Amino acid sequence: MNFAKQLAAALLVLSSVNAVADDRGLYLGGGLTKVETDEHQLSDDDNAYKAFVGYRLNPYLAVEGAWVDLGNFSGKDGDFEGHSLQAAAHFGIPVGKRVRLFASAGVHAWDADNDIAGDSSDLDMTYGLGVEVDVFRNIGVRLEQEVLKVGNIDLDQTSASAYVMF
Repeated sequence: MNFAKQLAAALLVLSSVNAVADDRGLYLGGGLTKVETDEHQLSDDDNAYKAFVGYRLNPYLAVEGAWVDLGNFSGKDGDFEGHSLQAAAHFGIPVGKRVRLFASAGVHAWDADNDIAGDSSDLDMTYGLGVEVDVFRNIGVRLEQEVLKVGNIDLDQTSASAYVMF
């Protein structure tokens, strides 16, 4: 009888380890973004795109790198066209088996052409909120809202993406 209890306890522990292991690993994704700003220098919005690669350490934490086309903006004081290379941590909360809410925080190296101050680049903060839904075991969709600091301008980026986990 004692052996049966130990076996049951061991199977219970191993089954919970498998459940967590399914939510770990490398993922690749990409999608379309809508980048907007309401700064006084620029007042426009543009469609752009994003490609990302990350590693989910567990259901609660992932690290991610991304490349983002920031689009083109025109204003009376000048124009803006830029790109961003990002590194961020995603802090997630699973909601059921298929949904994950997350907050992200990180840095991004941006490069702007023809902007108001001339061509420039810098390293600034990025942060956001999002939701991921696993449509199939290894394929999911993501909707997120991010703020990217670009000098003294805040760019609001809304993304709809798909990803594949390996």
